Amino acid sequence: MTAGLKVYDPSGLALLDMTSSISQMMGYVDTGAANGSLSIPLPPAGRTLFYAITELSAQNKYLGKRPGVTLAVGASAATLAWQYSYAGGWGFYSLNCRIHYGYY
Repeated sequence: MTAGLKVYDPSGLALLDMTSSISQMMGYVDTGAANGSLSIPLPPAGRTLFYAITELSAQNKYLGKRPGVTLAVGASAATLAWQYSYAGGWGFYSLNCRIHYGYY
């Protein structure tokens, strides 16, 4: 038997199923358009870390680059790291971005 809350409309359509994995935001970091890393807490047991990137720059987003992001999980903490890279080496710039992180 599963514990949780399930809500249905009169026709039987599930409106809410709190027995599912729902994401929980833990925080965010602004990149400042530069490479960096941040130590973040581990998620609760059985949960998986995730991240999402949003651009904060008001400049031309077609030439701006978002960073590549990695999540490395250790024994007592996790590391969120980001790095900007350019295949051609010129003609682009680093976008200032916000990286939201959490677990599901």
